[in-house]
Amino acid sequence: VIIIVVIILLLIIIMSNDAWFVLTVVVLASAAALMSKRPPREHHEFQTIEAIWSDEDVAKIADSIRQKYKEFPNTVKDATSKLKSIGEEMDMVEGKCTNPLMVPGLDGKTCVFAQRMDIGRHYIMTGGNDALKELYSTLVSRLMSFSKFVIIDKNDTEDTLKKHIPFMEKMFANKQYRDGIKRICPERELLQPFQLGVIVQVPGQTVAMHYDAPWFWGADRTTLPIWLLVVMHASGLFQEETIHQIQGVAYVHPWNTTTMSDDDIHKQYGGGFFFYPYGPMYEEERVAARPGSALLLDGSKCVHGTDTFRNGNDYSAPSLSKNDEFTIVYSEENTDETPTPETLWHVVKNGEIIRTVLFNELRISLVWRSKCFKDQEELARYIDTPPMELNDVLARLRDDLDKRGILSKEKEISIAELGKLLSNTYLDYPLPRAWVPYNYCAIPKLLGVDDSSIITKFMKIFCK
Repeated sequence: VIIIVVIILLLIIIMSNDAWFVLTVVVLASAAALMSKRPPREHHEFQTIEAIWSDEDVAKIADSIRQKYKEFPNTVKDATSKLKSIGEEMDMVEGKCTNPLMVPGLDGKTCVFAQRMDIGRHYIMTGGNDALKELYSTLVSRLMSFSKFVIIDKNDTEDTLKKHIPFMEKMFANKQYRDGIKRICPERELLQPFQLGVIVQVPGQTVAMHYDAPWFWGADRTTLPIWLLVVMHASGLFQEETIHQIQGVAYVHPWNTTTMSDDDIHKQYGGGFFFYPYGPMYEEERVAARPGSALLLDGSKCVHGTDTFRNGNDYSAPSLSKNDEFTIVYSEENTDETPTPETLWHVVKNGEIIRTVLFNELRISLVWRSKCFKDQEELARYIDTPPMELNDVLARLRDDLDKRGILSKEKEISIAELGKLLSNTYLDYPLPRAWVPYNYCAIPKLLGVDDSSIITKFMKIFCK
């Protein structure tokens, strides 16, 4: 679309000096191209809960998090699959992974696809929902949030979540919560929780738009890489094996927002939760990150993410990369008498403190997810389902690529190239609402151009 529009623009400029005429043609051509590719409108149910917890409840939850978690590792470490790759390993170059889609493997010697390479690829190409025009290194720093996840056993129930976070029973007893379950998982109201996470961000960080990891009969994030699960779901080839699920997001940061409207919160903090309940090509919804509020949806079917979190006008993220070892830790300067909102937390990179923030300057969300089943019999069948084999999954995807005329089954291709092709083919994230929806600042890195090259140095003049 962009290439066609540019060609039209150049032709008109050659033939005419009328700037308004040029602008009109460009806008009409862009709109016509975009409208012609619009898929049917979707409808994904969701439920907002404006005040599930009181300010006092939020304060006690924050106290609990402070006491229970003294350190939050980086999200790059969020790898739970027993299968760490599909065979795409590449050797490190001088101790680093130079491929923008890869991160250091657990062996410390090779590079593998990032668990969410689908997220990083789109975010770097577009600058995310904020349409940022920034260098690769700056955008990567924004994605390096911190988190602590608990993967729950197949036999656990909602009571397990209550043991980890106080006041969860208040959430589960809430009428809006129960109504949300009925709408998002109709006729499948038996919930089997499988994940609880605490996600922590410092100003400047974000959660890029993404689909949550889907779960299948015989495949989940404990058996296959997350990016491959997302590809499987997006391909439409595994619909019969897909398990319905529900995700809850609640905010527990101790921000003082009692007298603030949602617009005020957006302006002061950013960090809003956006999602596309009508499909990636249609309008988005947005919910402010108000302490004590919550949102329910099926994040494996509905694209979602967060706006860049900031503290007033400050949205500069600490400089972090996928090759660094970094974490956020509770400062030893704190005492038992220090009020939780005033406790100090250090961002530590490769053993050195690079930033210190107050607890009330963090954005903290609880995320929990459950699978939805009709009854105990269906849950029992799921528990006894044998795992899918990786080769069978890849074979089904390759058969589909062949039918689409994208890649012949007879053609040899490396596993690394196959992984990128699968991601490019099946994953369709929406472009940001901007005049220029692509991040030209990251072009050199995405093309593999060296950092010392003339074009990279030139880009740094205009890009941060």
